[in-house]
Amino acid sequence: MSTTPSLPRFDLATFQHALTVSLAGEDKCPSKIEVAGHNRQLQADVMSLDEVDSDPDHTKQFLIYTINAVYASYAAAQHRVRQYSQLLTILKREEDEWAGKVEQASGMMPEYKPTWLLQAL
Repeated sequence: MSTTPSLPRFDLATFQHALTVSLAGEDKCPSKIEVAGHNRQLQADVMSLDEVDSDPDHTKQFLIYTINAVYASYAAAQHRVRQYSQLLTILKREEDEWAGKVEQASGMMPEYKPTWLLQAL
């Protein structure tokens, strides 16, 4: 009978709470390094489960780790979407500011067309 070492327990509730807090904009948001560390730990745990027998207890443990990995990946994806949305808002604001400057500049010399504009057309 083979004995397998006990696997470290991943506390999904704590990780989800940290991500929820970060999505709410509070100070305790996990850094990308922390999220990556959790993901690496889950991957290591899942890879160590590849060597497990077909014992029902180990199969259940494998399912638990797999579900934890899915939830953690989903929470990380939600966090990335929020970050990308914020970035898109910032870039759109910058584009609008430059559009206003272009409009103002074109009003100063309406007959002048910049060379880059002529090349782009």
